[in-house]
Amino acid sequence: MLGKKLYKTGMLNIFRLIILAIVVFFLNDFILDTYTYEKFQMLRRFKILDVLEYHYKYPYEFITFFFLIIAPAFYYALIRGVRFHDKGFVFNRGLPFMNKTVMYEDVKTYKLLHPNLVVTIHTKNNDIYLIADNSVERVIAILDQHNIQGDLARDDYANLITNFRKFIIVVLTFTFVVFFAKKLAIFFR
Repeated sequence: MLGKKLYKTGMLNIFRLIILAIVVFFLNDFILDTYTYEKFQMLRRFKILDVLEYHYKYPYEFITFFFLIIAPAFYYALIRGVRFHDKGFVFNRGLPFMNKTVMYEDVKTYKLLHPNLVVTIHTKNNDIYLIADNSVERVIAILDQHNIQGDLARDDYANLITNFRKFIIVVLTFTFVVFFAKKLAIFFR
């Protein structure tokens, strides 16, 4: 339908670092919590391999940890991105079933918000798609190949920083909610 795949954007490196820090935080908490379990303390061994052996015997906590922390982190840090094809692009809205396909003939213009990282694409339906990548030159080149006019001014840069702050606040809030839910034993035990 969209033709050959040309390019896939990735998450900004700073956000990957934040996600890695969150995973390390929860992994550390997961290991330290394992040391407090009665069945684990009966083994009287407190090494990392013993934690793995314990969760091999009692996998419920590890399966919950995997699906709440590891799988979303892997998806958002490495898989999620905007895929550009010959005839259009697929905008990822967070979950695979919410993806939006946009044809290049429906694109009105684009605007560069940050010199190296962020561009917005405006459609004829007045939809705006924010595309953040570690290097947006490839995205701009693809849009230029399809004769889409663009604006390289940075007048909306302040709004972009506000949106990134909101994203970081949402991610950190979700992290603390999951952490406190875990501490209150909603998901575990």
